[in-house]
Amino acid sequence: MKERLTVRILNKIDAVLKFPNLRKGEIGIQVGFDLSSKNLTTDVIKMHLRVKNVGLVIAIDPDPYNHKMLKPIIEERKLSVKLVQKATFSKRTTDKLTLGTRASYNKMDFIQTDNSSNYTDKKIEVELDTLDNIVRELKLDYSKIAHINITNNGAEFETLLGMKEIFENCKNLNLTIVSGRPDKMGEIKGKKDYNLIMEFLADYGFKCKLLRMNESFWWGVVIQLIIKKKWVFGQKRYGVIMASKGNRNLKFYQSFS
Repeated sequence: MKERLTVRILNKIDAVLKFPNLRKGEIGIQVGFDLSSKNLTTDVIKMHLRVKNVGLVIAIDPDPYNHKMLKPIIEERKLSVKLVQKATFSKRTTDKLTLGTRASYNKMDFIQTDNSSNYTDKKIEVELDTLDNIVRELKLDYSKIAHINITNNGAEFETLLGMKEIFENCKNLNLTIVSGRPDKMGEIKGKKDYNLIMEFLADYGFKCKLLRMNESFWWGVVIQLIIKKKWVFGQKRYGVIMASKGNRNLKFYQSFS
């Protein structure tokens, strides 16, 4: 899979805006990735652009299709990326993964949603595990884990519940967590997920900021309006929680796409 020149340029800019504190030689963790696009725009690649081959990216996703597509790219380019074929959760268990019409729409069965138009009737059983267990089993150095990007379609809060050891051992850490989806997927027990997530993270010493995608200059104007010719302003769109702890303060230009 080869990117066009414009895609490569956008990926490099996006990597700076999304992961500005992620440095060469560090570890980035991507929870949920999508290889169903004809362009290689996955955040796994963007994280790798920051840490280089002297660092490491952990790419976690339960969909075998995504792994099938990404594995040869990793091998061909000799990327420092470790694949983990699991879903993340608050405990170790198994559940059904409902497959979407494209990989980015996949969702676990326990996730509620109002919108079923993006799903197929195909389900597969997958393994769920905590991020704490995954990090421990991979024997990662907590001091090098610098950014964790969580984009797993409504399972973000459950993923955070399985990160107690990470929060206790990673003193300097950035998180980006997709939240605030406009349907039931953006709720937890009738409450807005971003409120619960930010309250939860505050107890672990994180400072948090919610950025709505249609209020983001990079995503709203550059990506959607200029490049994709789509008007998103005034429309309901999801957002991202940007969280920082220790010496990894949010940059004034930090954004998301």
